[in-house]
Parts: sequence; C-alpha cells; structure tokens
Amino acid sequence: MIDNLLAEIQNLRIALAIGVPLLGGAMVIAATTLMPRGKAKGLLTGAYMLLAAVGASCLLFAAAATMNGATREQSAPLWVLGIVLTVIMGIFTPATIREFQQFEFRKLAAELFRRS
Repeated sequence: MIDNLLAEIQNLRIALAIGVPLLGGAMVIAATTLMPRGKAKGLLTGAYMLLAAVGASCLLFAAAATMNGATREQSAPLWVLGIVLTVIMGIFTPATIREFQQFEFRKLAAELFRRS
C-alpha cells in the first residue's frame, strides 16, 4: 500500500517541486500586498495553516514509509517537502495572524476616532 502511494507521488514529484514553491511565493506576494489593506485576510491565514498541515502530513507519510522499508529515493521528496512546508508556513502563520489582528485593531481605532 505504501509502495503504491510512493510510486504515485514519485510520478508527480516534478509538479510538486515546481508547483508548491510557486504557490508559496504567490501567497507571500498576496499577503504582503493584500493583508495591509484588509483584503483576503481569512483566505490567506487559512491557506498558510493548510500548507503547514500538508507539510506535517508529508512528514508523517515519510516517517511511515521509512519505517516500512522504503528507499531514500522514495521517501526523500516527502521529507524535503514536509520540512520546507512545515518550517516556512509554520513560521509565517503567526506573522499572518498578527497582521490580521493589527488590521482589525487599526480598523477599530479608526472607527472610534470617527465617532468622537
């Protein structure tokens, strides 16, 4: 079962190697341009958390594959993808949440300023 899953993932390794960094870069650009304006806050925060969870699941699959005797060539893409996603998205998720909270505070302060 694990060998079949690893074979399927190996067929998609080029797409994963190119697509995941492009998606991460697009999210960083979107976060730096849209979040300070208050746009797409929930979408970006959820996407960062989702990618961190995908990275953690890649690490779990890589550990299960390694324990079941998979070769390094079979499990290495999962290890690399899992580590990169978990570390990078795990670092950026609190910053994204903090930016969301700061925007909400600025919005509330502006509203209170207008009322007074």
